[in-house]
Amino acid sequence: MLDDFLNLLVKGLLVLVTSPLWYPLVKAVWEEFNEAMAEEGGLFGRQPTARELEDVRRARATRPDPLVNEPWSDRERARDEARREQAASRRRR
Repeated sequence: MLDDFLNLLVKGLLVLVTSPLWYPLVKAVWEEFNEAMAEEGGLFGRQPTARELEDVRRARATRPDPLVNEPWSDRERARDEARREQAASRRRR
């Protein structure tokens, strides 16, 4: 009986001590899922009314799209330009 209690206590302390590592991830995933399913009422919410649905769509339209396509060629070009500017600034010194 005491071994079971100590085992439970150790597990609880392990969860508590490691919470700064996993809690931000769980919170971010929860918020992302809730936001993605806002038109259906979120994860555990009720179906939104027509007015609430319009508010959700209006709020979503004002935010930038999180799925951005950035081709590698653009990244390489920007990186090369930054390196040239950095080299030019070193030569001016």
